[in-house]
Amino acid sequence: MALLERIFADGIVEVEERAALERVGHERSESRAVFQRFLAKKWGEVLADGVITSQERLLLHRIVEALGLEREDLPEQLRLAWRS
Repeated sequence: MALLERIFADGIVEVEERAALERVGHERSESRAVFQRFLAKKWGEVLADGVITSQERLLLHRIVEALGLEREDLPEQLRLAWRS
């Protein structure tokens, strides 16, 4: 989780950071669960003020893409929000 926090702190995934994500994803079978928990945490932070800004939406999309998460990996509320 600490690695994910560092990588997404600025909202940009650099080449070296993407390589680190790939190493973690290949080294640990529990990586997907950690990635899902991280996304759920970020989703909770976005919802905290009740407004989803375009910047927050972009960050969530970047996280999903960078972590290689599928639609079924997303928190249910996030899936529903992206439908609209």
